[in-house]
Amino acid sequence: MRKFKTFLLVAAVPSATFVASPAMAEPYLQISTGVDYSSGDYGDTVNTDYLAVPVAVKYQAENFYVRASTSWVDVKGPSGFIPGDGGVTTGTPGGQVVSRSGLGDVNLTAGYSIFLGGSTYFDAVGKVKLPTASESKFLGTGSTDFTAQGEILHSMGDVSIGAFGGRRFNGSSALFNLRDVWLGGAGIYYKKNKTAISLDYEWRQGSIAGAPDTSEATASVTFELSKALRLQGYSYTGFSDGSADLGGGMQVSVRY
Repeated sequence: MRKFKTFLLVAAVPSATFVASPAMAEPYLQISTGVDYSSGDYGDTVNTDYLAVPVAVKYQAENFYVRASTSWVDVKGPSGFIPGDGGVTTGTPGGQVVSRSGLGDVNLTAGYSIFLGGSTYFDAVGKVKLPTASESKFLGTGSTDFTAQGEILHSMGDVSIGAFGGRRFNGSSALFNLRDVWLGGAGIYYKKNKTAISLDYEWRQGSIAGAPDTSEATASVTFELSKALRLQGYSYTGFSDGSADLGGGMQVSVRY
């Protein structure tokens, strides 16, 4: 399922949260929640509508961070289809439209930041997806997945650029013939005073052979309302049948 969209240096959703390397951040605990909505036909004859209320907790200490997230999701669309997972489906085009909802998967992430010199940092990131989403409702694949990726960020004053690449090792599923997939992306970020703007692109292979790849761009703006409170709004669009046509949402984060 589509989870909190994650990218370079993010607490929970797309785009950098005030561009600064994790190695330079003060230790903090952050709790985030929000809402995410998307709609697309994913190559079918009818649309799939997706609504999520995600929650994430992140702890950052010097150059190391850990994060856990999950969400409550509601899907209306053809049965047998899981939006946001690169075209994973057991259904046929034009299949019965059904509504289903429930807890999404739990995602655990850990990252370690390495200073490369100048204003450049490299993050080694590992992720684990725990299959808490209902397989029978087609809210998840029912597999335990592992992701290993590298992220690099270079700052040039108010502007930063970043890129990432990695491999997701999909586990076994009773419903889907999953395969391991490659993923990658890049982004540009601008921060001025207490406002940050970003534009990201993300790509991932389809999770089953012959399925369309995920290909989408996300634009966001983040406001630092206080030292503890941040508010972010974002929108995204897909360029393949593995992605939603349009989507967007907002996130509020509190740091301690």
